[in-house]
Amino acid sequence: MAKFAIQVVYALPDRVLVLDCEVPVGTTVEQGIHLSGLMQKVPGLCLKEGFIGIYSKKVSLNQTLNAGDRIECYRPVSADPKLVRQRRVQKKLKSHKSV
Repeated sequence: MAKFAIQVVYALPDRVLVLDCEVPVGTTVEQGIHLSGLMQKVPGLCLKEGFIGIYSKKVSLNQTLNAGDRIECYRPVSADPKLVRQRRVQKKLKSHKSV
């Protein structure tokens, strides 16, 4: 059976996992993630639609892979970026007032 190379990537807060593997022709995104061994390296990882992409473009778990695809597994945002920016600005303003 013919195989081709793919890459599976998952960013943790302190490091990035990059797993290279070969998969058979006709492999889906979900199967590719499992074949890469990512699920063993990140116990409890939940694969959900909307949190998986190929080269930063969101894809379905049942999409068929192509040679050279880079599957990216995204983590949910832990903080609202808008609130984080607002807090940073407020902190800056407070530090300028005390000078």
